[in-house]
Amino acid sequence: MKRTILFSGLILALVVLTSNATAAVWRVNGAAGSAADFATIQAAHNAASVGDTLYIEGSAISAGSLTCTKPLVIIGSGYFLSQNPQTQAAPVSGTVDYIYFNAGSAGSKVMGITVGYIYIYTNDIFITRNYFSFSSYYAIYAPENNLSNIIITQNYIGSSSVYGYAVYFPYAANNILISNNYIHGYLNSGSNFYGIITNNIVHGYIGVYNSTLKNNILYWGGFTNYNCVYEYNIGYDASFGTANGNQSNVSMANVFEGTTGTSTDGQWKLRTGSPAIGAGENGVDCGMYGGPFPYILSGMPNIPSVYYFLAPAIPSNTLDVAIKAKSHN
Repeated sequence: MKRTILFSGLILALVVLTSNATAAVWRVNGAAGSAADFATIQAAHNAASVGDTLYIEGSAISAGSLTCTKPLVIIGSGYFLSQNPQTQAAPVSGTVDYIYFNAGSAGSKVMGITVGYIYIYTNDIFITRNYFSFSSYYAIYAPENNLSNIIITQNYIGSSSVYGYAVYFPYAANNILISNNYIHGYLNSGSNFYGIITNNIVHGYIGVYNSTLKNNILYWGGFTNYNCVYEYNIGYDASFGTANGNQSNVSMANVFEGTTGTSTDGQWKLRTGSPAIGAGENGVDCGMYGGPFPYILSGMPNIPSVYYFLAPAIPSNTLDVAIKAKSHN
């Protein structure tokens, strides 16, 4: 019952964090000649009001780093844009060096950016559809005590080493949802951690406490049970055992589509006949593309994007423009 209440609370938190009131929108782009409002994300933050949205435009120039002290919505253009269809007409990612969600930033949401790492010092933070660029030993790190209501979903998370910390909660934390991510590195917690970990692909070691793990695929590494409930998971080794719907010693070559003819994130889709198809709780697919919040290719934000734009090179009295747009919900 306790874990059912926890999951319901996390779903409610997800709904609250994705509900945006009417607020100002600010463009961030440091490229020369850009007509954006600000060149850096920190300058945009400093000028913004509570609840405003910062759009990190695709650019070869990083938007810099951010120490966030107010609740904001941060939206980028996605990643792996040239690898997947119907992403952006200009396939350039919006990049942020790092983000600190400090006291005062509770209620913030970040999505669709390429980022080195994110540190969490406050409650009610929603991290979704971002690419952590394998450049930091700590990708998502929560070095604060008694954190709650943190949602980490639909991200492509890479530590700089498979032995580094992709997601790390060393101190007391509760109501933590980690779902539908690709995770390269350690997924670890301290002994006073309580969370739900579902539909992830983990290329590294899992060592979390007091949690429910379901529908995950362990590609490589290991799992140590610290007072956890674990069901319907698939492992390349015998870490999960075979009770409660778990599968062990599964050849990963039979699970995923693989790298041939696919994108960086598309390679983790389930191949025809995969043992992960329908193997999750209530018949859902295991892995990051299964369950109620499936991973979205390229981390496209859940707003319309223009993925095709054609205009004549020579202006005339009649301007014929072709535009194609798509919403990524």
